[in-house]
Amino acid sequence: MQHILDKTNPLPLYVQVADWLESMIKEERYQINTKIPSEGDLAQKFQLNRNTIRQAISMLVQKGFVEKQKGVGTFVKRKSPLLPIHKFGRMASFIDDFNLDNIVIEDNVILKKKITAGDELAGKLDIKPEDEVVQIDRVRIADKTPLIFERQFYSFRDFGELLEMEIKGSMYQILTKHFAADLNYSIQTLRAVNQVKEITRVLKINPNTPCLFLESLAYNSQNICIEVLQSFYRGDRYLFKVETGQYQIVNSLS
Repeated sequence: MQHILDKTNPLPLYVQVADWLESMIKEERYQINTKIPSEGDLAQKFQLNRNTIRQAISMLVQKGFVEKQKGVGTFVKRKSPLLPIHKFGRMASFIDDFNLDNIVIEDNVILKKKITAGDELAGKLDIKPEDEVVQIDRVRIADKTPLIFERQFYSFRDFGELLEMEIKGSMYQILTKHFAADLNYSIQTLRAVNQVKEITRVLKINPNTPCLFLESLAYNSQNICIEVLQSFYRGDRYLFKVETGQYQIVNSLS
């Protein structure tokens, strides 16, 4: 790979290496969230010392093309930050929270089973405690970054087929297209929570990473709840936005 570098060029060698790495990233030879070669491998490739390679990588870090993860390596990062925004005041799916092009959305379904409702779920789904419920657990992923752990509940009587279906993409689309569900409105409750080991594991995050818990109850036009959705969001990678109406005086003080 020596021919890539021009030692007669007044441009420092570390800048030439940085330019080459940047071109590899822009051409998607090194893709977002993938690890670039180590300092040692690059030093051998270009037959340069590791300090020169380290300068080149530091230059890319400063320009926002890569980020170093201690003890793991250097990874390509998105030039525009991956920061989805969940807007209250509307019913929306995971993909609706993004405003960026070329984002790869994935779902990792880790559990599908039938359970007994119990008092709490029965009260929310307007069924009996002894009735059966479909539970689906999945991780929502964008550009290989796990962002949300979701746990969803549905009446088995109405949505039992979900256990046999491939769950991929928007659940709202599955409910409306396959089951002709009438999704009229939702009530969403947000609060900060302490992590549990399960969330740390499935979202692949540090135990100290903040998390937000959102429970969404989706209702039909008959005011019957047809979905209970419990979601754990990465607090360091998600924004929540509330749009309000015009200010009005409710009580005046005399």
